[in-house]
Amino acid sequence: MMRTAHLRPDRSGTSGVSGQPRRLAAGIALAGLLLGGCALTPSTPTVTYDLGPPAGAAPGATPLPRMRVAQTDGPTWMDGNSLFYRLHYAQAERLQPYATQRWVMSPVRLFDDRLREAVASRGALTWFGDTATPALKIDMLEFEQVFDSASASRGVIRVRATVFRNGLRGQKTFVVAQPAPTADGAGGVKALATGTDAAIAAILDWVATLPLQ
Repeated sequence: MMRTAHLRPDRSGTSGVSGQPRRLAAGIALAGLLLGGCALTPSTPTVTYDLGPPAGAAPGATPLPRMRVAQTDGPTWMDGNSLFYRLHYAQAERLQPYATQRWVMSPVRLFDDRLREAVASRGALTWFGDTATPALKIDMLEFEQVFDSASASRGVIRVRATVFRNGLRGQKTFVVAQPAPTADGAGGVKALATGTDAAIAAILDWVATLPLQ
């Protein structure tokens, strides 16, 4: 005669062979809490910068002839909107971005916009298809914050300017190193913004000396 098997209640009071399902559910719930806690941890907000209001032409600046400006180019690492710095005192070969501080667009585009505004303020900016006018082309080589120590940094800008009109009329490399007011990303932005205006003013002063008429 066959006996009927009976399940004995476990200590939790739930009928079953063991408490394994409840322990499994508890483990899943704990994992969910841990993951949820990570997701709820507030992250540091990203701060974005541009170069600020344009400086405008300096009083007494030499006017420029009617000019066109070619698109500014730069190395591929400048294609994004990262704000880069270099610890010259510790590892000069390493260029690295700030984690939570960015430009609103690539530094190449920021420089290009600033350049066009400056050309227009000192003369007449024409479209690039106007081949009867001289053309200015900028290649950006460096645009970074360089730390000489843990408490002192500078914004370094190095660009190559080329002017064409019926052939090459001139080419020159410009370097600007502007001290940063503070040894952080915000200080680097101020230094690079001031340095950009200084570099563009020097470029346009040089262009004004070339035989372009």
